Amino acid sequence: MEKIFICGIGGLVGSKLVELCKDKFETFGSFNLRDPNFNNVKSFQLDITNHEKLQHIIKETRPDIIINATALNNVDYCEEHENEANEVNVKAVSILSEISNLLNIKLVHLSTDSVFDGTKKEAYHELDHPNPINNYGRSKLLGENEVLEFKNNLVVRASVLYGWLPKSLSSQKTSSLKQINFAQWLISKLKLKEKVNITSEEFSSPIIADDFAKSILHLILNKKSGIFHSAPSLCINRYDFSIKLANYLNLDSSLIIPTTTEKLGRGVTTANNKCLNSTKLINTNYKFLTLDESFALIKQQMLI
Repeated sequence: MEKIFICGIGGLVGSKLVELCKDKFETFGSFNLRDPNFNNVKSFQLDITNHEKLQHIIKETRPDIIINATALNNVDYCEEHENEANEVNVKAVSILSEISNLLNIKLVHLSTDSVFDGTKKEAYHELDHPNPINNYGRSKLLGENEVLEFKNNLVVRASVLYGWLPKSLSSQKTSSLKQINFAQWLISKLKLKEKVNITSEEFSSPIIADDFAKSILHLILNKKSGIFHSAPSLCINRYDFSIKLANYLNLDSSLIIPTTTEKLGRGVTTANNKCLNSTKLINTNYKFLTLDESFALIKQQMLI
C-alpha cells in the first residue's frame, strides 16, 4: 500500500482528505494547533515553518505522496503581515518541494483563485496569466512556482471553499487565522438571528471542501500533474450564494443584507471575479456536486 502524508489535517480540507485517503493509503499527517485525533492515522504536531522538523518527519515517514493543505489564508491578515505570509506560503513550500524532489515524492499543493486579478469577464482557465493584487495572492503564486519547478508535482486551485467543520475542530484555535469558513460563519450568524452584510459584487465558483478533497484524490489516482482548477460550473455572487444556502437550511434569509465591497471597509484589495473554469478536470471524468447536493451534505453533517 502506498503511503500518503497530508500536511494540515486539522483544517477543513485536510480533515476531509484524511477521511477519503485512510482506506486507500497508509496515511500520515501533520497538524499545528488543531489535533483531530484520527484513528489509524499516524500524526505529528508540526509548525510548517520549522524546516528542520519538517524535513525530519518527511525523511522518517518516506511517503510516496505529500499533500500540502497548509496555508496562511486570512487575506486581510496577510496584507498586514507580508513576511509571515511568505514564511508559510512560500518558504515552507519551497522546503517541502525540495525535500520531495530529493526523495522522489510527488507533491500536491493546494492553491487559490487569488493568483488572478479578477478583471477577466469569464471564468479563469489554467493557462490564463496570473496577476495577484494582494499579498496573499502573491505569496500563493510564489508557492505554486516552487512546486511546479518539478514536473511530477500537482497544483490544484479552488475558488471559494466552504463546508462544515465539526465542533471538535472548529472550537479550537487555528494557525491559518480563519477559525471557520464563510458558510459556517454565515450559518452561525443566522442561527443567532443576527443581520449580516454580504457583498453582491464578488463572484466566485464556490466548492464544498468534501468535493474539493474528492477531486484532489481523483487527480492523484489518475496520476495527473501540472495545474488543475477544481470548481463546479457556476459563477455566483456571494450575496446570492448566501441567500440560496440560507433558504436551503430554512434559515431567515431576510437577515442577509446586500452591500458593496467598498462599504465592507476591508483594508485589502480583492478581486471581483474569482470564478474558475474546470473543464480540464471535468475532462478526466470528474463530476462535481451541484449546489443543492453540497448544501444537503452540510445539512447532514450539521446533525452529527
